[in-house]
Amino acid sequence: MKNILIHGMVFVCLLGLIGCVARPSTMPHLGGTQPIVKIGLAAPFEGLDRPLGYDALAGVKLALSERNATGGVGGYVVELVALNDFGEPDEARLQAREFAADPAVLGVITGWTSETMRASVAVYQQVGLAVAVPWSVLPELADRGSGVVLVAADAQQSAYALTKAVAATYPRRLVVVGDGPSATLYEESADELGLNVYLLPPPDVLDSEITQEWVNHLVWGQPDALILAMDGARTGETILTLAEEDWSGTTLGGVESGSIHLVNVAGSLAAGLTFVSPAPAGQDVAQPQGNLTPDMEGLGPRAVLAYDATHVLLDAIELAIQEDGYPSRQGVKTTLPRVQRRGLTGDIVFDAAGRRADAPVWLYNIVDKSYPGRVLVSPQADQG
Repeated sequence: MKNILIHGMVFVCLLGLIGCVARPSTMPHLGGTQPIVKIGLAAPFEGLDRPLGYDALAGVKLALSERNATGGVGGYVVELVALNDFGEPDEARLQAREFAADPAVLGVITGWTSETMRASVAVYQQVGLAVAVPWSVLPELADRGSGVVLVAADAQQSAYALTKAVAATYPRRLVVVGDGPSATLYEESADELGLNVYLLPPPDVLDSEITQEWVNHLVWGQPDALILAMDGARTGETILTLAEEDWSGTTLGGVESGSIHLVNVAGSLAAGLTFVSPAPAGQDVAQPQGNLTPDMEGLGPRAVLAYDATHVLLDAIELAIQEDGYPSRQGVKTTLPRVQRRGLTGDIVFDAAGRRADAPVWLYNIVDKSYPGRVLVSPQADQG
């Protein structure tokens, strides 16, 4: 098992994520002995998506340190078990079973892609573990009855928000480049908004003949705008392909595109790309009741939502302890959808399906080689 255990701000770990040491069920805290509960974080800590996982970990650590510094939840110190899922569905399923095997783990923060969430959600449902999903995934992956809540705008909400922004410019024809259910959401949103739209699979950058066919098809369609509904690396590769063909139309990125991989692959050619994000960077958070701490200002969008998801899960644990007198998985599963709080991303309330009500989205524009760039549209603008 590859994991990290965190007690307050302390890591008990050898050799990064490999061979980490488990702590006992109780441990001294502030001169006394407090019982311990655990929460889980499944994210990619190795492989291509390693930077995204560590961004998320920063947000979780910050939220945990804040809560433990004020006494924990309901008299319990909170410990984190962080498992590496590589961003792969099979690994996500395996790590869900690891969480299930530790009875002290009361809930998990996970779901950075629809694919990993779909692969693992059945395990969490079987063992009664509550899940706070911190990123845009397909809406059907939320289910109030199963104790799964979406802390971010779901993929459908994000797709509609970006497509609506495109529709405001009245393009004659829109092309969505991508494949799978997430890309289909952009196509459906465009159709709902009355745009002339068609779906085009991504270019095959490893096969020049297929890529040329793709370019010919794109040029033949004469679109006014493209939405690249792919992960950051493939979006970057597509931007490079478009640059070679002197594409001069409007190019936008879906929520999957927003990552450091985008600028790592496309470099300065990514400049000017507008993409939709379910969270702001820490430096762009509206904080009407005071200034952000330096730790908060340094958070990326995934870390901001991981921070909010952690506090949501901790609120659910605290509420379960208040109602039952002790922490339990069933108690947290029951209380999680009822949590209401003000987070870094605004008011967090869940509807009957476990989706976040009135979920906000942001539009960012890449500047030079920086991610996420500068804010174009912020739903918090009137709240700051």
